[in-house]
Amino acid sequence: MKKMTALSLTLTGYALIVLLSGCAKNSDYMPSAGATGESIFKEACANCHSPVNGKVMILRPEMANSEAIIERVRNGKGFGMPAFPNLMGDSVQMLADYLLENAGTLPEKAE
Repeated sequence: MKKMTALSLTLTGYALIVLLSGCAKNSDYMPSAGATGESIFKEACANCHSPVNGKVMILRPEMANSEAIIERVRNGKGFGMPAFPNLMGDSVQMLADYLLENAGTLPEKAE
């Protein structure tokens, strides 16, 4: 029983470290000159956002537009999504366009 508790505590601690390691408030990522939406996604986003069913990620319906994506990228959200203040202008627009072309969208909930 003690081994099971120790293992459980170890796994819980490891999970917290993994979760919190990506919880920086801001990312200092800066896209290289000539970066594309795809290269920005691979360099800045793919570490946390994994492909799902052949799509780069799945968006909720309210996030499936350029304005919402750009706002989330620039400002982040909570502990899970850091802000990327260095993504501006064309680079953040190219990222949003890439996501809209290559991400899936969850169906809207019926009311």
